[in-house]
Amino acid sequence: MLRRWFRGGMTRAAAVAAEDRRAAAASSARRFCAGSRPVIRWIKGDGLDDNVTRAAIGQATRLFGTTVDYCLCTRGIDAPRARDILSWAAAPVEWWPVSEHDNPVLAERLTDADCPPARFGYWWKWFPERVRPEGPEWILDGDMVITGKPAWFDRWVSGQDPVRVAQDDRSAVDSIHGRYARHVDPVKKLYSGLVSLPPRLRYMPALTAVLAKQPLRVGHDGCKDMDEQGVVAATFQQFDAIPIPLSEFPFARAFEDFLDYGLQGDQGRGWGFHFGNAFVRENPHFERLTAAGVIFSQPEPSVHERFDWLGGYGQWGIPGWSMPSDNARNVVTRAQAFAGKSVLELGTSRGRVTAMLAAVGCKVTTVDHQDRGAAVNLAGLDVEVVVDDAVHFLNTTTRTFDLVICDLHGNSPADWQQYAAPLLSRLAVGGTMIISNAALAQIPEWEEETGVPWFLDKLPAGWSHELDTSTVPGIAIVRRP
Repeated sequence: MLRRWFRGGMTRAAAVAAEDRRAAAASSARRFCAGSRPVIRWIKGDGLDDNVTRAAIGQATRLFGTTVDYCLCTRGIDAPRARDILSWAAAPVEWWPVSEHDNPVLAERLTDADCPPARFGYWWKWFPERVRPEGPEWILDGDMVITGKPAWFDRWVSGQDPVRVAQDDRSAVDSIHGRYARHVDPVKKLYSGLVSLPPRLRYMPALTAVLAKQPLRVGHDGCKDMDEQGVVAATFQQFDAIPIPLSEFPFARAFEDFLDYGLQGDQGRGWGFHFGNAFVRENPHFERLTAAGVIFSQPEPSVHERFDWLGGYGQWGIPGWSMPSDNARNVVTRAQAFAGKSVLELGTSRGRVTAMLAAVGCKVTTVDHQDRGAAVNLAGLDVEVVVDDAVHFLNTTTRTFDLVICDLHGNSPADWQQYAAPLLSRLAVGGTMIISNAALAQIPEWEEETGVPWFLDKLPAGWSHELDTSTVPGIAIVRRP
C-alpha cells in the first residue's frame, strides 16, 4: 500500500514536499484561487461593523466546517484589526486586502468617472471579480450573517446550482438602484447584498456592458451614490438570476424596529440576516439576536483558538503541510518559557504557529521556501518572515537562537543527514530545540519517516532529549548544555 506514494524512489513526505514546490512554481496568483472547492467570501471596509463580521465568520465556520472554504476581503483595515475580526473563526480563512489592481477593468471604469480608489466605496465588493473562478462562490457584505443552510445549499456546493441574488421586494426600485433604476427588472427587484455563483461564471463582461450602455456620471461617488446597486442588479438579471427573497434573508436595519421579511413575511425559512447600517451605527437587532443565541458569540478566545483561521488544511494544504492543532498547542505551550527570547521556526506555512509564538512574547524568525501569505497575515507582530530554503538559511546565517522549532516536510534519515549539522550549529548554548514529527513513523502511511529518531541517536555528547507522544505526530525536545 505504501509504495503507491513513491515517486522515483521518494518517500511519501518527499513526494508531498515536491508537490508543494511544484504547485508554488506553477501558481501565478494566490494559491487560494486554485482548485474548485466552494468558497464563502465577505467584503469588509473601515466601518463600525467589525463585531458583525467577526460573528458572521465565527458562525459560518462552525456551521459549514471544512465543507467550504472562507475568504475575508478587506479595504482600509490593517493586519491587527483583521486578526481580531478573524479571531473567532474555527476553520482556515484567507485574508485578502483588496486594491484597485484586483479588478483593473472595473477600476478603469470608476477612474473614467473621476472616482478615485478612496471613493470606490460599495464597488470594493467586486474586487476581485472571483476569488476562486473554478469553484462555487458566495459574495456577501460584511454585515451579513449566515445562520443556516438554504434548501439549495448542497446543489451549490456541488456546482450544480444557478445564479442567485438577494431580492428586496419591498423597497421602490427608484430608491435603491440610483441612476440605473430604469435598467432593473421591477419584478425581480434584485439588490447586491448576497450573490451566489456557480463555477466558472464571469460577470464582468455583463457588468461592463451595462456601464457601456450608461456610463457612470462624472463625479460618481461610490461611498454615497446608489448606482452600484443598480448596475449589479442589471448585470445579474442578464443571467436569469433566481431571487433570494427577504423571507429567507431578511433585513435587520439599525434604524427600523422590526425585521424586514419582505412582502411574503416570515415563512420560517430564514437562514441569515442582513444587519443594515451596522457599518455606521450600533445595530440593536444584532445585539438582541446575539443575546438570544441566534447569532454566534463567545468569550475572548485563547491564544491557540485565536489563530485557527491560519490553519493549513482544506484549500490551503494536505496532510503534511501544516502542524496538527494539538501538536501546535503542545509546542506553543512549551515555547511560553522563551518569552522575550529569540526563536527560529522552520516551516512557516500561513503563519499560525508563528502568530501564537509572537502572542506569547517570543521574538520569532520564521522561514519557509515560499510566502503563503505569512508576511501579510503576521504584519505588526514581532516576527521576521524569511523566504528561503530551510537548509540554505541554516547554512548561510551566523545567528543563533534560544529556541528552534522544526516542522519540515522530509523526515527520513536521508533528510536529517542534511538538517543535522546546520540545526545543531544554530542552537545557542543552553538552548532548546522542539522537533515535530518525532513519532511520525508510528503512523503506517509514514513508516519511512524515521529521521528524527536517527538524529536523536547521533546527538553530540552532553546533549539531552526527551520524547512527547501525547499529541500526534509527537515532538522531540532537545537541549544543548
